[in-house]
Amino acid sequence: MKDKLLLFGHRLIVLSALLFALSIPISIALDGVAAGIGILGILISLILKDFKNYPPIKPLLLFLIPEAISSLISFPRKILKTDLNHQLATYFVVYKAIVERKGLLNKILIILSFSSLILALSVIFQAFTWQDVKHINLQTLTFHLNPTRAKGLLNHALTTAGVIYLLAFLFLGWFFQRKKIYFLLVSAVLFFSLILTESRSYWLGTLFAIFILSVMQIRRNWKPVLAVWSIILISAGLLFQTPVLKNRLVSITNTKNYWSNLDRLILWRAHTKAFLEDYSLKEKIIGSGYKAPEYAWKHFPQSFRETVKSPPPKNLKVHFHGGETHNIYLKFLTKYGILGLIGYISFWIYVILLNFKALKRTDFLFPIVSSLISCYLGFMFAGFFENNFTDAEVKYALMFILGIN
Repeated sequence: MKDKLLLFGHRLIVLSALLFALSIPISIALDGVAAGIGILGILISLILKDFKNYPPIKPLLLFLIPEAISSLISFPRKILKTDLNHQLATYFVVYKAIVERKGLLNKILIILSFSSLILALSVIFQAFTWQDVKHINLQTLTFHLNPTRAKGLLNHALTTAGVIYLLAFLFLGWFFQRKKIYFLLVSAVLFFSLILTESRSYWLGTLFAIFILSVMQIRRNWKPVLAVWSIILISAGLLFQTPVLKNRLVSITNTKNYWSNLDRLILWRAHTKAFLEDYSLKEKIIGSGYKAPEYAWKHFPQSFRETVKSPPPKNLKVHFHGGETHNIYLKFLTKYGILGLIGYISFWIYVILLNFKALKRTDFLFPIVSSLISCYLGFMFAGFFENNFTDAEVKYALMFILGIN
């Protein structure tokens, strides 16, 4: 009976991993189903004392422990709205499934590549037809040379960009590892669609990551590196001939009259002022939780004046965006305090160092590992401009890739 239950639990975990491969790029709802199935499989496994083949929990604890401390003290009823939630199941499910089922990784990559292409093509379709892919009207279907910002099958262009970014580097790494043109094609289509999301933080993160990857790979794989740069530069060169994308690119450095940038600067200044002036010693250490936007709002009018050099308008709330920091490091600092920020940064340092240690043990995995290291560094760079780590769709994709990693 025990063996049958263990087998059932294992099959649930495998099913969950396959469902994640299908759903992560295209359906947040199906992600939830996959997480539920995976958690059930893990519970069965643990209840029957099967503790083998689980990934290291230490990297997760580095940011979860500070969050748990802050949550239990400041907002215990909302602890499941922190990073201590079902999205972490992806990490455990995919790791255990791949370790215990030979050949499953290849199946996962194939399924994930098809679902990734569906997401990328949905973005491309929406960008050039100006139609929401979830509500297509064939009677008014037309194609336009000037693309519009697209989100594809997901709920927001920024989270779509985060998922695409992570998947693009995963498949780029497998191209370097296995030299299969198919993986390069998938990665190229994903990068192309990433441009069409018009998410500037991921544009910057991608360029930073590609630079890091090129430095790491150039001596070993200069031809693939040249191929990657050629695809990126040709795609970008063609697309940035269009006024919309060109203006979006130029806007990155515009801090005079581009409100998306100005709002970020105002928010960063307000949150920083609040942290330095209003937080108690305890709040500075463990954060203020959901009170962080309230503290920031107190300083928002003054921050507006100092940034824009003019009096705040009557509709000032429009620029506040709910008090979101649009900076993942500032979010961890204000919500979970100094301990939370240290925990989040330590998590990434641990993950990246673990990968570098892997490179010392074996040279065989250098192509894929170097791509993932570059991906993580680019993701951290993008985090200076967005709360990317805490977006649900992005978190699913990131934990899935960490499990594979």
